[in-house]
Amino acid sequence: MGGLSAIRRGPSSLRITRFKGKNSLRWSETINIGLKGLLLRKFRSLLSTLGVVFGVAAVVSMVSVGEGARLEAVEQIKLLGTNNIRIKKLLLTGERREEAARRFAEGLTYSDALVVRDNIPNLHALAPLKFINADIRFEGRQAVAQIVGTAPEYQPVTNFRVGTGRFVTQVDLTDTKSICILGSEVKQELFHHRDPLGAVIRIGGSQFTVVGVMEEKVVRKGRNAAIKVRNINKDVYIPITTALRRFPGSSNAMGIEEIAVRAERAQDLPRTAALIREVLERRHRGAEDYEVMIPEELLAQAQRTQRLFNVIIGSIAGISLIVGGIGIMNIMLANVSERTREIGIRRALGATKRDILFQFLVETVLICLVGGAIGVVLGFGLAQVISLYALWTTAFSYLSVLVAFGISVLLGLLFGLFPASRAAELHPVQALRLS
Repeated sequence: MGGLSAIRRGPSSLRITRFKGKNSLRWSETINIGLKGLLLRKFRSLLSTLGVVFGVAAVVSMVSVGEGARLEAVEQIKLLGTNNIRIKKLLLTGERREEAARRFAEGLTYSDALVVRDNIPNLHALAPLKFINADIRFEGRQAVAQIVGTAPEYQPVTNFRVGTGRFVTQVDLTDTKSICILGSEVKQELFHHRDPLGAVIRIGGSQFTVVGVMEEKVVRKGRNAAIKVRNINKDVYIPITTALRRFPGSSNAMGIEEIAVRAERAQDLPRTAALIREVLERRHRGAEDYEVMIPEELLAQAQRTQRLFNVIIGSIAGISLIVGGIGIMNIMLANVSERTREIGIRRALGATKRDILFQFLVETVLICLVGGAIGVVLGFGLAQVISLYALWTTAFSYLSVLVAFGISVLLGLLFGLFPASRAAELHPVQALRLS
């Protein structure tokens, strides 16, 4: 009248579960029964979670590394400048060098930059770059830096601007003035907290007046960089004409290392790059002593490689998850075989097939959820270890957490359905006889 009670002695407790007529158990009761079933077999339940733990940890750490690579690539594009094309000098050796000499090719020059600027339409800005290695000193202090000879257009091309003071002007180029602009780290090394504006520093054997300090830029140093960029905070900028005059190259006094070009629109990049190649090919008489590259194209290629890497690692993680799921299925099948008496008594006292099915499904899903939670923590821990020791940038991703728990629930449902259905199909009399 008041309902039937199922009385079962577990290994360490006496538990009573009540059924009222043929009504199914509430979800809270089903979860409670499943949780107690797992706690009665703690060691077996823990072993069941290991496959899920390692699989989810692999997924989380992989997504974290991939997200870190994506963010780093975005930062690199910002450092190189948007809508940019880079023309770089190539150092030729062997037959290629001899061929260039026969064609009287002089390598990349300042004149090339001027010709490109005057003959290519739809250019937003163009900046020649000459890199110089020289000692930098001020009052007995020395800084490690790279001297960059450039033009006023460097700022709009790279979107890297002066923090205090001013940058190179057209007057500086015309008069080949001995002025310089310090990178933030160079300023700190030479002047610490002093104001450097107006100070005279020595670069090589020449004196230069400091007229500005660049803003500080965050430069990521991870090994998974899609495009390698130098630490621009350690650069010192001088007028390109001054660089050519004071620091002439050994083979070509007008030689430069790079030309940075910014197009008006992103869709103009392929056409502009093709026109630049056409102009330079005529000037260099077909000698391939330069290369024209579009950072966004390099980034897209690197990201395709990164996606392939993610697919491979994801496949490995998926295999480990499947193996873990199979292990869970085997253990749950063993549980069903061991608990036929419990199943028979519950069915005899009014539990429906649905109650039995949900009970074993809940146990499997709980195992997978616990394994997923541990795997998430372990995955982020692995990501931090990778970041610390391998110098790969990693980043927290909410997507990885959602994917991990989604996979955990899916594993519990997929690999728990068969054992649960077998348990639900056991006939009460047969179950009691088998027990």
